[in-house]
Amino acid sequence: MRGTRLGFGLWMTLVACGSDEPSAEAGATAAASTTSVDGTTTAPTTSASSTTDVTPTGGLTGSMTSDDTTTTGPQPTTDDSTTDEPTTGEPVPEPACGDGVLDDGEACDDGPANGPGQPCSSVCAVNVCGDDDVGPGEQCDDGAQNADQNSCKADCTDNVCGDGAVGPGEGCDDGNTVEDDDCTNACAVPGCGDGVVAPNEACDDGNEDNDDACTNTCTNATCNDGFVQASNGEDCDDGVGNSDNAACTTTCETASCGDGHIFNTGGGAEVCDDGLANGPGNACNADCQLNVCGDGDVGPTEQCDDQNQQGGDGCSATCKLEACGNAIVDPGEACDDANADDDDGCTSACKVPVCGDGLLQPSLGETCDAGNQNSNSGDCTLACKSASCGDGLLHANLEQCDDGANNGAGKACKANCTANFCGDGDKGPGEACDDGNQSNDDACTNVCKLASCGDGFKQPGEQCDLGVANSNTGACTLACNLPVCGDGFTQPLEQCDDGNQSNTDACVACKTAKCGDGFVRQGVEQCDDGNAVNLDQCSNTCTLNTARSCNELKQWTPNLPDGNYMIDPDGNGGPLPPLAVRCEMDTDSCGYTMVRFNDAALTTNQDTYAAKCAAAGLEIIVARTENHAKAIYAWNNNEAPNLYNVFPKYNGAQTIFNWEARCKGVPCSFWMTNDAGGNVACGGQEPNGDNNTANRIYRWNTGCTHQGGWNDANNTVFYPGFVICAVNDCAP
Repeated sequence: MRGTRLGFGLWMTLVACGSDEPSAEAGATAAASTTSVDGTTTAPTTSASSTTDVTPTGGLTGSMTSDDTTTTGPQPTTDDSTTDEPTTGEPVPEPACGDGVLDDGEACDDGPANGPGQPCSSVCAVNVCGDDDVGPGEQCDDGAQNADQNSCKADCTDNVCGDGAVGPGEGCDDGNTVEDDDCTNACAVPGCGDGVVAPNEACDDGNEDNDDACTNTCTNATCNDGFVQASNGEDCDDGVGNSDNAACTTTCETASCGDGHIFNTGGGAEVCDDGLANGPGNACNADCQLNVCGDGDVGPTEQCDDQNQQGGDGCSATCKLEACGNAIVDPGEACDDANADDDDGCTSACKVPVCGDGLLQPSLGETCDAGNQNSNSGDCTLACKSASCGDGLLHANLEQCDDGANNGAGKACKANCTANFCGDGDKGPGEACDDGNQSNDDACTNVCKLASCGDGFKQPGEQCDLGVANSNTGACTLACNLPVCGDGFTQPLEQCDDGNQSNTDACVACKTAKCGDGFVRQGVEQCDDGNAVNLDQCSNTCTLNTARSCNELKQWTPNLPDGNYMIDPDGNGGPLPPLAVRCEMDTDSCGYTMVRFNDAALTTNQDTYAAKCAAAGLEIIVARTENHAKAIYAWNNNEAPNLYNVFPKYNGAQTIFNWEARCKGVPCSFWMTNDAGGNVACGGQEPNGDNNTANRIYRWNTGCTHQGGWNDANNTVFYPGFVICAVNDCAP
């Protein structure tokens, strides 16, 4: 192989160039090995032991082993999160070379950066001299054919005239530039070309034709000498450019798919080449491309391949067969215990058993289950219990009523689930008597009233008696009294009548109590100011408003002192609960809101900090003035925040004057420094332009008291584990 590339150590230096803040990420390859510019590969300093075995055969085969790779020393925090393996969700992806994670058996893994000519190969092996792949710092690499007498020397540098090593096509090489010694500067012995084969010449045909059997340096024609000699059976010869992964191989044959060599340099697009083993069903297909899941060809490690990488269609995203009963929880399955028992926690349809699935599960306390036919008015209730009188559910066509434990004599519903009615001989609710007959001449009338008022005769003590026309909503009540507000009966012109004069219950002056009538209904309303203003202390729903911010509290009560208060950022009735916050009432006479959340899950991803604040209806705090910044610093135990909600106005913005704060989603004024040059670094010069508009300014040192030292590297948090949030509604 031929090529010139930067060494990995230099590459890592270039990546870090221009950034003086600590890096939050490091490639998996850096933990495995480093390759210097001169091509020398050194062992990793962070691995207890690591062994790499690469077989450079031109095919796809290679093996790697790595024992207990342990990273030592302080490590930067990153965005990566750890997810527990699900028990009923989608399958956890299996570890694979190229996923960017250093797994067991891998010497390195740089994810998409793996491949030919890279520090980490496509099989997760460290690129070293002799592996048949031109890596960083190497000029060439012909694998097992590397040797000082060949076109690629043992140290993976090209064999060229003047390097002191006699290579293909050279009659000699004394490594100097003296023309008149025993070896010319063209690496030919003196006298070469006179037609006489001297003892130190392999041949001498007396001509300068390099395409015949004897070159003009008096060496026999040989592959890799840079001349195509048909007499030597050569198709091509690019000299030091020959390589088993180049257009011309080390045997001077034109590269082709199926020759067992991976042609992946220059115009070569081969990813693999297993020679005669290429083809359908094999690891390398007939086009010298890897057989991968989703290509429609079932490869050696696949159970199926339906030409997509979507689960739930019989073939999973990892090309494994999907089927209920295979003891694997596939997409669309809640469980899979590979048996037909529907009462063991997982049904034969691979679903978690629930009432209403049509399957009887006594272990769940079910006595029936009619599936979608379950009904509280049918034979099987919605709770999967067999319907019975006394269960509190009305069984259609069989029961007239069912009040459950309240069934019985003297109740609205009798013990046999028939309705209590006047004339059934059972004195029920609302009946003064029930003698089981229809006679009005005895002590109990046929409307189950004791003979007296209501019998049609006005008697002493009665204000009226219209007999059967008596009505608590008519001209004469059932108590034979004339209707009046406060008698406890709702008359045609009344909305209600609770029989009292209280203005704090559900009926006020025979009108239904409602929010806005100016009377506080006890147990229902918290307040009632009789107006339709929703943003004062009493809302339109007659509940006491919890202020949405300290600023709103100050508007309601201007003289409130600094301290801890309860606020509700999304207002009364919103889904978010109220929370306790610090209110700076005196600073700038504004009413600043601030609260600190400590959370070990907050690492280096700024979006998780914003989400933490948003979950409480808040934003990452903005210091609106220097006095505000001082108040934050003093309240936070003399520590500036780790983030401000301050963003660059454009990608690469330098100095803080080209940044903007965002309050409640729109630009707002802010303070971060009094430096005339807009430098907020507190040591160095920041922001220096390594930013984009999606990421906030972050604190990177503890200097400069309430100002703090700030930096602008993208999506970085240097002091993790907490965030200070605010409403950001106070405009000083």
